[in-house]
Amino acid sequence: MKLEELNFKKIAIICACTLVGGLTFCYGIFPPILKFMLKQNVLLKPGTQMRGMFEKMPFPLDFKIHLFNVSNPEEIMKGGKPKIKDVGPYYFEEWKEKFDTEDDLEEDTLSFTLRNTWKFRPDLSSPLTGDEMITLPNMLLMGVFLMVQREREAMMPLIRKGAKIIFDPLESAFMTVRVMDFLFDGLPVDCSSQDFASKALCSGMESEKVVLPLNDTHYQFSIFGGRNATDAGRWVVYRGVKNIKDLGRIVSFNGETEMDTYDGDECNQFVGTDSTIFPPFLTKEDRLWAWSPEICRSMGATYGGKSKYAGMPMSYFELDFGDLKNEPENHCFCRDPPEDCPPKGTMDLAPCLGAPLLGSKPHFIDADPKLLEEVQGLEPNREDHDMFINFELISGTPVSAAKRLQFNLEMEPVRDHEVLGNLPNVILPVFWVQEGVSLNKTWTNQLKYQLFL
Repeated sequence: MKLEELNFKKIAIICACTLVGGLTFCYGIFPPILKFMLKQNVLLKPGTQMRGMFEKMPFPLDFKIHLFNVSNPEEIMKGGKPKIKDVGPYYFEEWKEKFDTEDDLEEDTLSFTLRNTWKFRPDLSSPLTGDEMITLPNMLLMGVFLMVQREREAMMPLIRKGAKIIFDPLESAFMTVRVMDFLFDGLPVDCSSQDFASKALCSGMESEKVVLPLNDTHYQFSIFGGRNATDAGRWVVYRGVKNIKDLGRIVSFNGETEMDTYDGDECNQFVGTDSTIFPPFLTKEDRLWAWSPEICRSMGATYGGKSKYAGMPMSYFELDFGDLKNEPENHCFCRDPPEDCPPKGTMDLAPCLGAPLLGSKPHFIDADPKLLEEVQGLEPNREDHDMFINFELISGTPVSAAKRLQFNLEMEPVRDHEVLGNLPNVILPVFWVQEGVSLNKTWTNQLKYQLFL
């Protein structure tokens, strides 16, 4: 065919129609199809892929624990500056399972009981074994004294007498213990005395679930032992069938639609999900909200920029604890705002845990520099100690994340106590944990081929 015989007008019309058709499909037809297909997979109704994964995660979360060994307890007892060293990580698998599930079609909710199970991985913890001896603050002893001094000082004579019996010999605010005993296996607490003060103190610790019964005369204390492979509350969340934006959002916990932990309705709300699921079709302007019963608080991660994971474009979200003193909307998290608020980059865990503890990022990263100056041995760095989520916005999938939290003792002198009366006023790091996930090729390939390709 000769060039002059070509019908350029017809060709132009065909090309234009092809272009318009392609654009119409890409921007008009395909997005609704994609959204429809995603909705069918991520809803929490029976039979969906997400429902099965939500009820029993097919892989464990990484759970790592670091402890701070105190090298100069005698100096601290005289008011000296603490010297500590980060020991870890002790590596665990954390398995999450939701059982006794019930669907409410009318309310579009799913009810379940959560169970967390931790399994030690000596192969990944090596050369650490859990049998190491480490010096830490006596959390049970100091927790009792400092909370009574703060909130019920009239009871101090009774507590002083009971503690002298239970913790005999009471010679220090510190203890040297086997790591795994402190974390899971338990440290014995002798409650065999028939003295009224001793019995009252033991009864109080048991009622607050600070210790667990070991036998008729002894209890035991550990950080995680009482929570391992036990029920972690009854949850009700939205399934997302009626409104996909509500997917996973918490409705109630243990029968309550809000907490009564803080002095202020705003701080007592359940905001967000349980952190294992998020709704799809989020944007950079949205915050990733999740509520945790371990800290009795919702935290929201904000968009920090673009990222990549397994060759796929992602959004990087980061979390900051802020400065409550300068945030009037969050003053209900303070004891007596605006002056008596926790330092920048920390949160008061006492209303939730009943112990004089502050939460922060590990090694006080992003916190008030004064906290770092008052303790020797911390080495904060962004890669190891920050909190982040690499998130796929369209599907609502977190592909890698690290939720890190450090527990710090609000140490202060116990007034008029012959042993504990010279302690310094210092925020002393005790341990920090990392709960994280990094999806392997099995799961990233599913996301890649179903969504991107």
